[in-house]
Amino acid sequence: MAIVLVARPGALKTKIVKGDMVMIRRGKEKGKRGTVKAVFPKAGLATVEGLNVVKRHSKQGFGGAKSAGIYEKESPVPISALQYVCAKCDIPVRIKYKTGPQGKQRVCGHCAEPAPEPLKGR
Repeated sequence: MAIVLVARPGALKTKIVKGDMVMIRRGKEKGKRGTVKAVFPKAGLATVEGLNVVKRHSKQGFGGAKSAGIYEKESPVPISALQYVCAKCDIPVRIKYKTGPQGKQRVCGHCAEPAPEPLKGR
């Protein structure tokens, strides 16, 4: 009996946005914290500053267009492996949504402190 995986088009609804402080819950970087640099909802990935650093080897470009060498860069991490860290509680918590006079707002699930507004541009 064969297992057929169905590809579901569209982007994942993520509660983690660019600029959030997050903690990695699993993997080689488990327990480390960093700031989200970019979110890729269609792929379900996010890049965290200073975490999951990989080395990339680069050849010289034609006519010296790009320099050769070994570069370090952050590799994307699955969004499911990240958890938001509240600035007030300083612990990893879930994000909840509350509707108020300002509209729909992200809040800490533990202390109900409003989370910072998402930065424009993913």
